[in-house]
Amino acid sequence: MKVSQVLRIIAFHAGQHSARAVSYLMSYEPYEALIAPARAKASLLRLILGLVITALLYMLLVSLSWQVLLSVMGEAWFEQTLQLPGPSSPSQMFVILGSFVFMTAAVSFTVWSLHHHSPLLLIGDFARARGQFFRTIGSLFVMATVVAVIASYGTTFVQNLPLSQWLGLLPLTLAFLLIQVSAEELVFRGYLQSQLAALGLHRFIWIMIPSAIFGLLHYDPAVMGAAAPWIVLSTTLFGVIAADLTARSGTLGPAIAFHFVWNFYAIVLCGFPDYLGGLAFFTYDFSIMDEERLISLMPYDAAFLLLAYLTVRIALRR
Repeated sequence: MKVSQVLRIIAFHAGQHSARAVSYLMSYEPYEALIAPARAKASLLRLILGLVITALLYMLLVSLSWQVLLSVMGEAWFEQTLQLPGPSSPSQMFVILGSFVFMTAAVSFTVWSLHHHSPLLLIGDFARARGQFFRTIGSLFVMATVVAVIASYGTTFVQNLPLSQWLGLLPLTLAFLLIQVSAEELVFRGYLQSQLAALGLHRFIWIMIPSAIFGLLHYDPAVMGAAAPWIVLSTTLFGVIAADLTARSGTLGPAIAFHFVWNFYAIVLCGFPDYLGGLAFFTYDFSIMDEERLISLMPYDAAFLLLAYLTVRIALRR
């Protein structure tokens, strides 16, 4: 056999292997790793019961923690935290973000007690999830920084925290932010989506139902007025993207990273002065209750989401 023939054979098999690898990442085949553990105890009644248990346990734990905070921080701090539009100091933000640890505890209890498998299986293979997390977060930070610099041209920002204070709080801020985004992804993509998929439902259903619920939970007309439905649409789109990335990767790693970067720019880098902006370095020069200005940002949010999605898809194919 000639050397040229050997090289052609090697190239052929290498091409097949590469095509299979790309096809694998482009399909929903990897999602079986998250569906399989859910399939053993999959039933609609059990899922509904699981959601009720998770919600009630989460609300109970949050309520108990608020009672503790009331006695420690005082009634004035507590009332200020509950005022509209929303919390806007560092301590209030740490409390809000930290409370999501109870969501993780609640869904973990549900999975362990009702579905009889380890809550860690909601994440998928941990080593693979970690690798995908860092690959996703690296590519997104590069893309998002470039976009943020371009998009901020001509936009007025107000410095919210001194640089020294912001940097001093940053390690704790990132840890609490990771708690928050991980909890939401565990519930909506790790638990609800995978349980619906384990029932054998069409992918449109197990993508759209969790995404729509996720979006509706962000509906707050008392604060956002006429912009509230647009916020729901934006967060629903976010949910669809996170659902798709979870199904294509077979772990929660990319979805958690995607959520983390999105909230980092919205909460930690540049937030609203009167709504969840207590840890932000900069704030916008308008209120969250300015409906027209808020609605005007929605097309940019949608474009950024789609660009971020494409960035992650490319990063995961490498």
